[in-house]
Parts: sequence; structure tokens; C-alpha cells
Amino acid sequence: MGVAHHSHFFVWFELGRTELMRQAGCAYGVLEDDDGVFFPVIEAGARYLLPARYDDVLEIETRLAAAGGVRVRFDYVLRRPDDARVLAKGFTVHASCGRDGRPARLPDTVRQRLSLAGEAR
Repeated sequence: MGVAHHSHFFVWFELGRTELMRQAGCAYGVLEDDDGVFFPVIEAGARYLLPARYDDVLEIETRLAAAGGVRVRFDYVLRRPDDARVLAKGFTVHASCGRDGRPARLPDTVRQRLSLAGEAR
């Protein structure tokens, strides 16, 4: 059909989130290995506005929408930079968990770094 499958949008959201966290000094690998903090997705949603074509260059805008005690929410806007058209908007909600997989309070240092990165975008 010449269009990207709807599931790819969540992969693009993940790439945006991973880069935002890296820029915030909260790279996933470091958080998991050094701090024992994991962020499994507990809720996700997307609103598809226009199709992404296979050869499209895409741009993902990611922002921290909320960082509570245990939950973190990211919002996403996926655009085609050639014409600035918004293809999709979405969100993911994550639980902060320890190595045992149980919910754990988000470390203050992580919350502060994510908040600063969210403000800068």
C-alpha cells in the first residue's frame, strides 16, 4: 500500500523518548545498569492523522508531560519536515520500577534531569 504500518509509530515514539532521555543524562542503559531503574510502558495511545509513506523523512517531537512519584508520561508529535504536516500525536505512560519489577519511586535526580530536558524542547 506504500504506507508504514500503524505499529511503526510506536517505534518512532520510542526513538524520540530514548533520545530525549539520553540528552537529559538519563540514558536507559545507565539507568538500568547503574541505578536499577526501569520504565516499562503501562499505557500508550496514538491518534493517526495522515499516513507515513515508506520513503518519508520523519521528525519526532518528544516532551515530558508529567513525572509523578512512580509514573512518567511522554507526549509525541510525528511530523514530515518537508511540509511540516503532523502525521500523528501520541503518548506513553511508564512506571518507574526497580530490578525486581515492582513499582519504585522515581529518583529525584532522574525527575529533575527529565524535567529540565522537557523544558528545553
